[in-house]
Amino acid sequence: MTTSPKRLGELLVGKGLISPAQLDMGLSEQRSTKEFLGAILVRKGWLEEEQLLKTLAEQAGIPYGHLEAAEIDWAVARRFSPSLLLEHHCFPTHMDGQAVVVAIANPLDAWATSALEKEAGFRQVRLMLAPEQEILAAIQQAHRQAVKSLKPPSQGHDDDDTEQTEPTVP
Repeated sequence: MTTSPKRLGELLVGKGLISPAQLDMGLSEQRSTKEFLGAILVRKGWLEEEQLLKTLAEQAGIPYGHLEAAEIDWAVARRFSPSLLLEHHCFPTHMDGQAVVVAIANPLDAWATSALEKEAGFRQVRLMLAPEQEILAAIQQAHRQAVKSLKPPSQGHDDDDTEQTEPTVP
């Protein structure tokens, strides 16, 4: 006989991160707003986002981590469609053996997992929970790199954002 996994609220109360009263109030609000319980608890200031994400990762049985730009393999990231990454708030970070490690904001997003597996081809996809803002920042950085690679080489200037003007002749 298998036991069902604990619900998020049970885990949070069990860890002493929220009180049973806070859980009851959060669940009551969730019934009327249909918002994720964790988002409600964080918005109300009863729970830190980091605590929520670590507990969600534990519940889902996946690792939790932060995205560091220096650790991202941009060649791996470019193999996935930008629309998939934006729509599902996920970002492939690197290859680990034959698996593609993908940071995701919502590990329960079955559509994202399915689409990631399809785009990964024959490679396995291993999910990692990461803060949504870090995932969105990585997507923006990848977009900037893609746009920059399409620009013609600058004429001796390292800063692409500076406007080039012709020197005036007296």
